[in-house]
Amino acid sequence: MGRKTGRAEEILRGHGTKVTPQRVAILQAVGSHRSHPDVDEVYRIVSRRYPNISRDTVYRTLSMMEEKGVIGSILFVGNSKRYDPNTARHHHLVCIRCRSVFDFEEKKFDHLAPPPSSVEKFKVERTTVHVEGICEACQGRSRV
Repeated sequence: MGRKTGRAEEILRGHGTKVTPQRVAILQAVGSHRSHPDVDEVYRIVSRRYPNISRDTVYRTLSMMEEKGVIGSILFVGNSKRYDPNTARHHHLVCIRCRSVFDFEEKKFDHLAPPPSSVEKFKVERTTVHVEGICEACQGRSRV
């Protein structure tokens, strides 16, 4: 764990963030989760190691890390915000059955923009593509 802890500390310091054991654990939880965890999943992971940490602390820490560019986030309509350790430009495959999220890169999607007439009074901050489908694991399961 020392190597992972050291990397998390390095990332936090590189973004001008104070390093605490809880912040390191939160960043590690986001980075180790296979499918972009929400705040509840991060809380469950971190509270195993730090039982006195509150959900609110986890939420505020995730928000601060996102604001500083340590992590990214994905927001799907009707679902909670999901956190992403990958802050480089990329896109997502979303399973419509299990809601798992997988990263992918595609240069031709990087420069997509909405038509100017549709965003006259809207300031676009970023564009990402979310492709919905059924993941390999769900394809292998019969639908009940």
